Amino acid sequence: MKYKKISGSFGYQIQYSTNKKFKKGNKSANTTKLSKTVKKLKSKKKYYVRIRTYRKVNGKKIYSNWSKVKNIKIK
Repeated sequence: MKYKKISGSFGYQIQYSTNKKFKKGNKSANTTKLSKTVKKLKSKKKYYVRIRTYRKVNGKKIYSNWSKVKNIKIK
């Protein structure tokens, strides 16, 4: 996955799931880079992905709202 830099953000939280509403089977990953490779996804499955930024204020992470959900199909 690749995404654009958002000014003022410290890092990004990526969440992916096989459920469109993210009700079960969620996985998430934090990164400060502008791309993330997710391994061990099942082939021929559809995954839903969303991302949000965070910044640190007084040692606490402050998160933005989630992005729109994108779907991807694993070959």
